[in-house]
Formats: sequence, structure tokens, C-alpha cells
Amino acid sequence: MSLNRVFLAGLAVFCLSMAVYIITLNPVFHANDSPETAACAYTLGIQHPPGYPLAALAGRIFTFLPVGSPGFRVNLKAAFFGSLTCVMLFLILLAVLKNPGEDGPAPLVAAFAASLLFAFSPTFWAEALSSKGGIYTLNAFFLMAVIWQVFEWERTKKIKYMYLAAFTYGLSLSNHWESMAVAGPALALFVILGLNRDGFYRRITPKNIAFCAGFLVLGMTVYAYLLIRSKTAILNWGRPGTFAQLLQVILREQYADLEKARSISTVASQVKNAAMLLLNEFSPAGLLAALAGAALMLLKKRRERAVFFLALAGTILAALSFYFNLKEEMLWIMDVFMVPVYAVMAVFIGAVIKAVLDLLKSGIRSPESGVNYKAGYAAAVILPFLTLGANYGRSDQSRYFYAYDFGMNIIKSIEPPAIALLDGDFNVMPQMYFRYVDKKTGFCPVTSIFLYKPWGVINQRIECPDVKFTSALNDSFSSKLENIVSLNFRDMGIYTSVFRKSIEEFYPALNKVLAPNGLAMKLVFDRKAALKDAEAGLKKLSYRGLLENKSYQNSTTMLCVSNYSSAYMEAGNAFKDAVELKKAFYYMNRAVMLANKKTKAQSYTHLGILYSTAGDNESAIAQYKKAVEADRNLPEPYSNLAGLMNGKGDYDAAIKYSLEAIRLKPKFSEAYNNLAIAYYNKGDMANAIMNMEKAVEYNPSNELARRNLGIMKGEIK
Repeated sequence: MSLNRVFLAGLAVFCLSMAVYIITLNPVFHANDSPETAACAYTLGIQHPPGYPLAALAGRIFTFLPVGSPGFRVNLKAAFFGSLTCVMLFLILLAVLKNPGEDGPAPLVAAFAASLLFAFSPTFWAEALSSKGGIYTLNAFFLMAVIWQVFEWERTKKIKYMYLAAFTYGLSLSNHWESMAVAGPALALFVILGLNRDGFYRRITPKNIAFCAGFLVLGMTVYAYLLIRSKTAILNWGRPGTFAQLLQVILREQYADLEKARSISTVASQVKNAAMLLLNEFSPAGLLAALAGAALMLLKKRRERAVFFLALAGTILAALSFYFNLKEEMLWIMDVFMVPVYAVMAVFIGAVIKAVLDLLKSGIRSPESGVNYKAGYAAAVILPFLTLGANYGRSDQSRYFYAYDFGMNIIKSIEPPAIALLDGDFNVMPQMYFRYVDKKTGFCPVTSIFLYKPWGVINQRIECPDVKFTSALNDSFSSKLENIVSLNFRDMGIYTSVFRKSIEEFYPALNKVLAPNGLAMKLVFDRKAALKDAEAGLKKLSYRGLLENKSYQNSTTMLCVSNYSSAYMEAGNAFKDAVELKKAFYYMNRAVMLANKKTKAQSYTHLGILYSTAGDNESAIAQYKKAVEADRNLPEPYSNLAGLMNGKGDYDAAIKYSLEAIRLKPKFSEAYNNLAIAYYNKGDMANAIMNMEKAVEYNPSNELARRNLGIMKGEIK
């Protein structure tokens, strides 16, 4: 096989994947961490743990490109390394599929097809389109590069490839060490198997091992960037100015394991989730093909490489199920850590494609049958483009403005001078981009997670010099929050995102309430007086793409979009409290229209409450039943249905709904109240009093339950 053909095929893989990525590239930034990643690239800042120093440095290079928005330029980094990953996978496939002395086009065609199948798989394609995804495409490139270098060491027996692999692996650990560390055992296994073959281990000297260790450490020295930049960086997570603080950032200690459940009970759900991801990435047919390819490689001369790839996939799946052990609400991040597993699947699919082509070739008995062989080539080349077409609609981010518009809508909702108490990545991260890349500011974003740590409070003081902060860095979170409000509410507006719905509980002494103001909530003395602000705030918002089914949406996007529904819900409730029911119905119906799968049940529930307030109990019942149908794990609609069934005299139904609400929420005071009333009306005083006592026990401030309990006990006396 000539080097020219290999070069041209590899170049084609790069150009085709890069062209598709650029056409579908995110125009600004994706939700979650992407705006922070872009902002850190522009300012050479320090991102959230583990700091991502290499990502910031690599991203900075792309910021100088004179194309698109600032966010688009950093997104190009993701596309570039995504395409390079596909090229490295192509070279790995060639190394795996080409038999000694084989000069036919079959391995080239199979490697070309399988590498592009991976390029156009939905998860990797999505990661190649956003700045945060650039961290993972860079990871994938490093992993593929290390594997190829180790394969070259095995083929040539030249130690320079091991030195290069050690250095590359060290660099990868300075990008995202957790996701790369899990590849270490499989790589070590392959090296050990290679050393045991043909007495090659005798050629490895202590000097060679020392050099490998040195190159590994040399690659990891990129982490020194965090120490250097901690002195002057604007975005400065963890302020790693000492070696101890540096380790805290690298080891992610500042998260205090918030994302991890550390419970064996979650393993089954994670294994199930991983299985579903494998099924969805290349379709069930693709998974079957990958399993067949693994079997073929185990049965042929490629056994050691098959064992390596299986060990790599198995280690990653085990790490996701047991080590990471994510909480249920965090399972959506699993797909990005599955990228190496998808690359392994692509290798095994490539083995099947090669086997089919070999079978077609061996079946040639006449000149006419050669058509079959050529058709096999054509089908293999066409296959990734069929995948491209199938995944294009759900992968195209060229019109993705959700995250950008959401962040801008928060800005539109806030009238400076102001403090914005923000919580959640969707609220926090875009403001970093707007503040330090687009230079759009007018209010101080106070981030809840920063208030948990002394270094975070220091960052906030530097970022917002006009805001008065409590002097005690080690105060509790609630004390810091209350002090910020108490010290500043006379001088500037206080806003919060719709994420923090219970924020009023932190400062009841201020005699203030939250009123909707677009996507933000404003602390006011009189909610009724603020209703005009609520209407004006919602009219300011941009709704670009929200109701377009063709726009790219994923689980993280859905969380972002759901906040528009929440904003309308807050406005509807505000007008309900002000007894302006016509407007309340308008906004609540808008909330239902904008709701997605996560908020649909909640929006139906609130609409049901509104109908009940208006005296239309039958419509309220209909909405509660829609809520139950949308989400059978939400306790509130069951409890509300129980209350209305009591009103209709259907006490058996009230008992049924109350018990279901209590099953879902064991200390649900209102549900126990409804259950007690149903038993009371059925003449079962013992159960009535017992359940009403629980209603009072679980919520002592439930005045209705206390009054009902008094009536019941009075009747017994």
C-alpha cells in the first residue's frame, strides 16, 4: 500500500469531517461550560477544576482567527482536533486491519469508512461543535495519538515511539486527567503483552524507563500554567497560587464530590444508561457489528489488539459505573466520557467492513463477479455518508442560539446598578463570556458556588468592587447570602435567577418578596406593584428558536429552555396572587406551551391550581391528570387531586391519590391533611386523627392542618 494513497485517504478524512463540522458549528457557544471555556481562552483564565490549562492555551491560539464571533473561533478548536482525532483513528484502523504483505485497497477503504462513521456519530459530532467539546476532542486526539504511537513502537521496536507516547500521555493528563487516566490500565496491559513477546523485554533498560517517566512528567508540566496565572488571571477558579491549592484544583476537591453519589444503588441505573448510550450511538445494528468485529479480531491474528480495545472499553465502562458513580441528575454527562468507547466500536465495525470486503474478493470466480467487489467498495464508502444524513438534523448547531439568548435575556431582565444572585451553569457561565469577551456588563453577578469558599469570596470582591461583602470569609453560605442582600439592597437592585425559587427563606427579616422580571426575579417590597415590571421584562426577551423543532436540542439545552416556561409560570403565579386572573391565565398557558418534558408536569399543576383559584374545579382536575400523565413521580398533582376529590365526595379516590402522593414524598404535610379529611368523612376517626397529626408533625406551620386536628379532637371529646 503506497504512502500516497494513505496520505490522500487520511487527508480526505480530515477535510470531509472538518467541512461538515464547520458547516454545522455552533455560532457562539453551547450551554453549560462552553461560555466559560471560551472566556478562559480569551483571558487566559483558570477554568473550573481540574483547571484545563492546555485547553485554555490551545483555545487562545484560535482566538486570533479573523472569522466569526469570538465564541465561534474557540469552537473551531473543537472542530480541528475532532478532525485530527478522526485521522489518527484512520491510521489506527490501518494498523489493525492491514495484514502483513497485503497491498489491496480493502484495509484503506474499511479504515476510511469506519473513521468517518465515528466522525459523524452523534456524540462526537456534537463535541466537535462547541468550545467545551474542544476539551474532549483534544482528549480523544491525544488518546488516539498515544495508541498509534504504542502500535508503532510494537511494529518497529523503536524506543522513540514510547518516549513520544509517554510525552503525549502526559500532555493529555494536563487537559482532563480523569477521563484520560482510565485509559492507563489498558495501555499498560498492551505494553506488557508486547514486552513479553519475542524476548523484547530484554531490550528495555532502566534508562529507557527513566526517560519514559521523564517525558510523562514533562508533558504534565503544563499544569504550571495554573500557578503562574493564579497571580493575575481575571477568571481564577480556586486561586491555585500554592502547591497545596494547585492540588485541590487538579484533584477537583473544591467540588466536595457534589456530582458523585458514592452509592452502590446507583450502579444498576448507570450500567443501564451506558447500555442505552451504546445502542443509540451507532444504532442496534452498529452495536451488533461492533460485537461481531470484536469476535473476528479475537479469532484472528489481531487477538492482542482486540484484548487491548476490549480492556480500554471495559475500563471506561467500569469507571463510569463504579468510580464516577454519578447521581441520577448527573447521568446526562456520561455520554461525553463514552467517546473512547465509541472509538473502540468504530475499530470493531472497521474489522467487520474489512472482513466483508475480503469475503467479496475471495468469492470472485469470473470477471463478471468483480462487480460485486466494486459494489462492496462503493457501499463501504457510502455508508458513513448515510450516517451523516441520518444524524444531521439532531447534530446541526449552526442555528443554536439558546444559550447565548438565554444569557442575554438575563441581562435584559436586570436594571443596573444591581446584584444578580446566580445559581446553575446556565445562568453563571454566559455572564463570564459577556463580561470578559463581549465587554457587556452593568450588574455584578454573584455566583452561589463561589460563596461556599473563601477564594470565591475574594474573586467576587475583585470582580465587584462596588458591592459590599461580609468580612467573614468562613461564614456559612446562607449567612454570606443574607449579608450581601442586607448590606446592598438600599443602594442597588437585587435579582436572582429562576433557579433559586426558595431564596426568600434566607432573608425573611427584610420583609421583601420575589417578583418576576423576565428571566430574573427581583426583590421588592410589594409584589403587586412589581407586576408591570414582570410584563415588561417578559416582552424584552428574545425567543429565537425556542419553538423550532428543527433546531439542535439535547438534555442540557432542555434544562436551559425550561427556564422560559418557569419564568412565565412565575409571572402567572404573581398575577394569581394579585387576583388578576385574566393575565394569570395568559402567562400560565404560555408556560404550558413553552414547557418541555422536564417542566410539563409542573406547568400543568400550576395551571390546575389557577383553575381551582378561579372556581373551575373540573378544569383543575383535568390539568392535574395531565400533570400525572406527564410525570408520574411528581407528588403535588396527586395531592391536589385528592383535595378536589374530597370536595366532590369521592373519598375513596381521595385516599388513593393521597397515598400515592405520600409514597412519592413521605413527609408531604398537605397530602396527609387530604388523607385525614377523606378518612374523617368516611367516619374513620382513628385514621383521620393519626394522619392529621402527621400533617402537623411534618409541617408545624400548616395552620389548616392544625385547625383540622383541633376540630377532630374536639369532636371526640
